[in-house]
Amino acid sequence: MQHSAQPAIRNKKQGGFTLIELMIVVAIIGVLASIAVPQYQNYTARAQASEGLSVTAGVRADIAEQYSLRGSMPTAAQLGIGEDEEDNLGIEGRYVDSVDYAYDDGSGQIEVVFGTDSALSDSDSSAQMNIAPVSNNPGNGWICEWEGDSTNVSWLPAGCRGD
Repeated sequence: MQHSAQPAIRNKKQGGFTLIELMIVVAIIGVLASIAVPQYQNYTARAQASEGLSVTAGVRADIAEQYSLRGSMPTAAQLGIGEDEEDNLGIEGRYVDSVDYAYDDGSGQIEVVFGTDSALSDSDSSAQMNIAPVSNNPGNGWICEWEGDSTNVSWLPAGCRGD
């Protein structure tokens, strides 16, 4: 008995994804990106603002020491800083352009100016964060605020946010 060879019939189904499946995946990625990118920009801005708080740690310690010795906020001269507005403390960072101490009528504050290349500033002007002691006593902590209204309050470092 002879068996004739029968051709093997294979069901050749095309593998891969359909166009609609690919479009759904692209839409999901787009929605996730529209949420993630602004959150990343906020995170970057908060991290850069925190640099302003960390580079001023030594100055804040000096102010607190002088306050404990004198019982009042020190003047710029008592901290060994020149009274000229062009003088600054010579402190810089990756995103911090300059740090200065301003004393006026018994109260003082540290002024931190961020460069125009930071996420806190726009390309035309730089942002400034002012760090002042709570109720004019460094022992009560420090509070930060932006100079002007242009910068987001949520970008302030958590260690000195006033809310």
